[in-house]
Amino acid sequence: MGLPYPSAVGERLVVIGGDAGGMTAATQARRLRPDLDIVALEKGDWVSYSACGIPYLVGGHIGSLDELVVRTPQQLRDEHRIDVRMRHEAVGIDLDRRSVEVRDHDHGRTVRLPFDQLMIGTGARPRRPDLPGMDSDLVHGVQTLGDAADLLRHAETGACERVVVVGGGYIGLEMAEAFVQRGAAVTVLEAAPEVMRTLDPDMGHLVRKAMEGQGIEVRVDAGVEGIGDGVVHTTDGDVKTDLVVLGLGVTPNSELAFDAGIDLGAGGAISVNRRQATSVDDV
Repeated sequence: MGLPYPSAVGERLVVIGGDAGGMTAATQARRLRPDLDIVALEKGDWVSYSACGIPYLVGGHIGSLDELVVRTPQQLRDEHRIDVRMRHEAVGIDLDRRSVEVRDHDHGRTVRLPFDQLMIGTGARPRRPDLPGMDSDLVHGVQTLGDAADLLRHAETGACERVVVVGGGYIGLEMAEAFVQRGAAVTVLEAAPEVMRTLDPDMGHLVRKAMEGQGIEVRVDAGVEGIGDGVVHTTDGDVKTDLVVLGLGVTPNSELAFDAGIDLGAGGAISVNRRQATSVDDV
């Protein structure tokens, strides 16, 4: 491991994760504490973006990926004096030493970053069932702008004439509509008797009929059993496809916190109180 970053003058807040939760906390901290040294770590290529807009980007209603970005790293540096470090991945938290182990992917080095306060905004990732073929290149989540770029590339190049969406919840329905608008033949697979489990079944039935009216094939009571070469195996038979989009909800990215000894709660998420404080002081 390399040398630690130079110590800041005064108190330092380190934010892990540069999307909505992390950057909202960072900018609010700046408003409340003008004197605070704030460092934000983001392992990806974008910060402060609207993931909710991804289906509209894929469907062609939003012109470019950049339109989903609320603030660029440079804007956050200039307007809020937040030290945003892109492609810096937090790989460990040492609560005793009050430091974060950070992998700088651009320079191929690992360093320690001391903190006085720590904000963990690692979010979640698309849920992938433990089924054969689920790690195939055919399968895509809908979570980050990296996911959006991959899906948009498929949509624009016409490399997905047939699309299977696994899951009939909000994101599944939005992605199904987006690819239909791109001219793809779309099949939605839902293991429950109706789509939209958050609604009563009779309302879910109406939603399904509306989807079918748009040309979307909807298979209910169709559990996925695995993914093969250009085919999704289900309890209702096989479905040929060029692309699989997951809409099965998310799993918390809480491993970093758990490994550090921070308590987890419902669903494996980080346990917090009403002020978002964890089981560890200043985290």
